[in-house]
Amino acid sequence: MKVIDINEYKEKKAIKIRLIIIFILIIINIILLLFLLYRKNEKFKLWTDEYIFNKNIISEDNPYIEIDSSENLSVYAYEKYITILEKNVLTGYYSNATKAYELDININNPIYAKNNKYLCIAENNGNNIYLINNENIVWQMNLEGNIQSISVNKNGYVAVIEKGTAYKNIIHTINTEGKELFKTYLSSSNAIATDISENNEYLAIAEIDTSGAIIKSNIKIISIEKAKKDPSNSIENNISIDQGNLITNIKYQEKNRLVYMYDKGINMIEEGENKEIVNFDSKIELVNINCKNSIIYTQEVSSGLFNNSTDIIIKNIQNNSEKKYEIDGAIQSLQVFENNIVINMGTESQIITTSGWLRKNYKSSQEISEILLGNSIVGIVYRNKIEIIAL
Repeated sequence: MKVIDINEYKEKKAIKIRLIIIFILIIINIILLLFLLYRKNEKFKLWTDEYIFNKNIISEDNPYIEIDSSENLSVYAYEKYITILEKNVLTGYYSNATKAYELDININNPIYAKNNKYLCIAENNGNNIYLINNENIVWQMNLEGNIQSISVNKNGYVAVIEKGTAYKNIIHTINTEGKELFKTYLSSSNAIATDISENNEYLAIAEIDTSGAIIKSNIKIISIEKAKKDPSNSIENNISIDQGNLITNIKYQEKNRLVYMYDKGINMIEEGENKEIVNFDSKIELVNINCKNSIIYTQEVSSGLFNNSTDIIIKNIQNNSEKKYEIDGAIQSLQVFENNIVINMGTESQIITTSGWLRKNYKSSQEISEILLGNSIVGIVYRNKIEIIAL
């Protein structure tokens, strides 16, 4: 029988452990080096995106839906579907361009709102409104006045701004089952936008009063639970914007933070406190607040007579950190939803995350008409087709 020297065994084991640790440290250092190269070296980044991550996409290589632009049709994206509304039929398509569903929708001139798996469609300046979850109609109703604007939260609660009644606006708050919880009446101001918090507890209404010499903007935050019992005594907070400033949009982001945009900046209301996020200047161009926890804006950067680029600034409202993503040239349009940003540069489109990472780089030989963005799908719209990119 062979006698094992316990000290020799322990020494060999210790050497083996040290070698494993050294190997792991080498791998970690290689990964860190590659990460730094990816972030700092543009040539290495482009090579990696194309040959390792396969982020580059060329037109004609994607599934597509044929369309006839001469027909009166409306296209939209939500969740994992591209939708086409034509002749009162809403048709949904998967990312491989196969048909997912068909729904009878009595709407000719639609306006849309989406959140999570919910899609709300209404007749612009009409009466009909529908709530869709995935591939099914949850409810449908007809209102007395004309629908001006709609919003839906992630749980399927809907707010509708109605005009054409004895009041300037009536705001309907409707739950997921299609039950109207209460109405809010505006007699002296006009509602611009609405949104419902993620926890279904608050309705925010952005309104303006143009009756005087100076425009007055205001945000009402209404307790939904109180309003169900007594709408006239349900206001939790009333935020007045500085006189002369015009409010343009509001959005509940994560953890029920209410972000609002006006002509001179973006602010956030958190736990009743009104905080400034960004103050606009002449360099700021496109602005979007339809994210989970960020606001997006662009700034044109000039580096010479003929050299221009655009910085996309992604500002996290939770920790106030900023990320910058640079685009060569000008941006035609910007679509934002949840954690994805789609940038349209004419014959090229880049899809990035709110963390500043490139997801897809799409190139085409022809001008892009429109870009659709859902939770996990992108539609590139041309005159005769919609190309689909799965995220």
